[in-house]
Amino acid sequence: MTRSELETVLANWIGQALTPPEQLPQGVDPAKWAACRFAEWWGGRVGDVLAEAETAAAAIRDELTRLGGWESLGEAMHEHIHLQQALGELRALLGLAGEQSR
Repeated sequence: MTRSELETVLANWIGQALTPPEQLPQGVDPAKWAACRFAEWWGGRVGDVLAEAETAAAAIRDELTRLGGWESLGEAMHEHIHLQQALGELRALLGLAGEQSR
């Protein structure tokens, strides 16, 4: 995904929000409407990539455990926990907290 693609999509939602008020449902705030549409689109784009990263992290955890886990690879296991926490925080920041893979 390129910056120009992001700008194009965002410009589209802003443009639609700024059209005559009667084109949006009555009582809908145009800024909130545009932000919601963009967040849905963005979440769909990054959700799949984030799920792939979480799947890879889970595979790393499984392999570390198979190779001896905490007894043999304690520092690697510790770093892996940080990785999983960071992915979880990223998922929450993106508003995708309810869609976690493993």
